[in-house]
Amino acid sequence: MENRVYNHFNTPVGDVAVAHLAHGSLHIVWNNKNIYLDPYVDVFDYTGMPKADLVFITHAHTDHYCCAALEKIVTPNTEFIVSKGVKTCLDNKLSQMGLNVDCNELNVDPSTNLENMLSDYSYAQGCKITTLCNGEGCSYNGVGVCATAAYNIHQKRDNGNPFHLKGEGNGYILDFGGFKIYIAGDTELTPELLEVSGVDVAFLPKNLPYTLSDEAFLHAANTIKPKYLFPIHYFEVDPLALRKQLNPFITLFVNGVIY
Repeated sequence: MENRVYNHFNTPVGDVAVAHLAHGSLHIVWNNKNIYLDPYVDVFDYTGMPKADLVFITHAHTDHYCCAALEKIVTPNTEFIVSKGVKTCLDNKLSQMGLNVDCNELNVDPSTNLENMLSDYSYAQGCKITTLCNGEGCSYNGVGVCATAAYNIHQKRDNGNPFHLKGEGNGYILDFGGFKIYIAGDTELTPELLEVSGVDVAFLPKNLPYTLSDEAFLHAANTIKPKYLFPIHYFEVDPLALRKQLNPFITLFVNGVIY
């Protein structure tokens, strides 16, 4: 099992422990509930991890919707909160359709890795699935959930499509009795991102060309002004360089270590 560090936050509804497992993958433990976000087996071995009570999936790319990881943690009692793009894949049972699927006909993000939905589709089948479009919300055991926009504007594939289409993927704000955790998802520096406010913890992606450059990451963090900041989804990170340009009132965590 890989090393993982849990950072603990005191909230009005009790202790919330959060581990950035790797890439965009998180494990949150609260009130004896195990909550996972975008579990991805290529970067973390989920063997032996606690079974999931709730799984968030931001979008349908294989490094975020990874059925091989879900196999290790999902039970029939696991609940899912997913984005529009993920729900489209589930509704159309892509595992039974094979790879000869017209993404345009299904209105699926053309960059979705359809191979991920083949024989492993069943790991979400039969579970309770809540779909949230951007701006929509729900509640899980008293924890408020709001889906935020996560998409690319300028960064595009060779075919002209953005790496992440507007409306297909989510970020999420989790509200633990007024203590708010923002998980941005795969996003560029969008107007919606810069409008986020009042969050205590922010998990922001940092890599090009898919998400934020270092400069955009810093701009987003210094605009949002969370109390605690975690870079995720990065290929490489220089904590000391980021620390120098961050608002001094923001506490920076990298791999669980404070900078």
